[in-house]
Amino acid sequence: MKTFQNNRKSIDDPVACVIIYLLIIGLFLLGAKLMHYYQWHIVYGVLFILGWFSWTFFEYMLHRFIWHSKATNKRDSGNDTFNHSYHHTHPTEIKMTKLKRLLLVAGSIILILFSIWIHNYFTVLVGVVCGFTIYNLMHLLLHKKFTQKIFAKHVQYHIYHHCKYPDKCFGISVTWWDDLFGTVPQEKNIISKKVTNFYFGEKINKPVAVSKKELFILMMLLSFYFYSPAQERKLQYDVTRNGNVIGYLNVTEKTKGNIVFLELKSEVKTRLLLFSYSSKVIEDVIFEDGMMIFSFYYRKENGKQTSVEARKTDGNFIVTENGRKSLQHYKPVLNNILQLYCNSPGMDTKKYSNISQQFLDIKRVAENRYRLTLPDGNYNYYNYKNGKCTQVDVERTLFTIHFVLRN
Repeated sequence: MKTFQNNRKSIDDPVACVIIYLLIIGLFLLGAKLMHYYQWHIVYGVLFILGWFSWTFFEYMLHRFIWHSKATNKRDSGNDTFNHSYHHTHPTEIKMTKLKRLLLVAGSIILILFSIWIHNYFTVLVGVVCGFTIYNLMHLLLHKKFTQKIFAKHVQYHIYHHCKYPDKCFGISVTWWDDLFGTVPQEKNIISKKVTNFYFGEKINKPVAVSKKELFILMMLLSFYFYSPAQERKLQYDVTRNGNVIGYLNVTEKTKGNIVFLELKSEVKTRLLLFSYSSKVIEDVIFEDGMMIFSFYYRKENGKQTSVEARKTDGNFIVTENGRKSLQHYKPVLNNILQLYCNSPGMDTKKYSNISQQFLDIKRVAENRYRLTLPDGNYNYYNYKNGKCTQVDVERTLFTIHFVLRN
């Protein structure tokens, strides 16, 4: 990939950025005023571009000063605004679904037709909405390899932002705000094939190395788990839907000295509308001195298998997702979702998820009842009696199931 060099000093004051934007917008408005006596479709075009242009600035400011804010997204705080940190470590995973994109495009077309009909200043808002739609489509395209030739500069900037300079190259729809405000790397760099493979989600030929010492420690910990006598607690739940038992969920906690093991096993078989549904889940977590050093998640859902494993090593997590390895910056994990079955969360506000590899919000909503917010916007409710989880309510759009503790 081509290199570039930028010697401009960046403008780091958001107020200065806004002032520059307002000066440019002033020129747009002056242009629209001067064209007032021309044909209405010319004025309409200027107003639409004004709205779209404003969105590109808002997108840049949001990405730079909110999603990468040191105040709200401190490196080890566990905060992750709009799952942005997760996307940085999983570039190929973009949360917006195809249906949502289709609805955005359809809605934008309807708004354009309506604004043409009324042709007034509502057109500016339509430009903003269309800008948001273009942003989502462009973000998807920037993670497709074939766009390297079509949007070479866009892709180059975005790879730099993901893989080398997270404090540079914030533009998605356009690159000119980065050029104008100086948020482009100054030194020349060639993007290596290994980096582009990671960015586009292609297989990396050389997996992350694991030392023999680390493997030995892990094997010792696992053998300790299975063969060494330890304090043990088991919780058994019936999985119910509409009053019928459709499966089971068992949680085991073993403790010896400074080592804590947690294991979850569940199996469910039911029918959702006209379709049969089956799911098998296994989760394992190891804590040492109160810090998570290993986690494992496996799910087989209607025949489709998913596995995620994380191991702490040398200040990082080696994460293996469905056979693909990556290296993530280590964030101390003190609280894991599996612990919710064994103890009430109390004052905790975050719990670590083994499958999504991120911290999820948990909030007390009533006496002895807590709500866990999942990455897809759904909720799990945990209910407690005498500090023990007696029931979990899994609420989804089309159904609700319950994990009920056996007596």
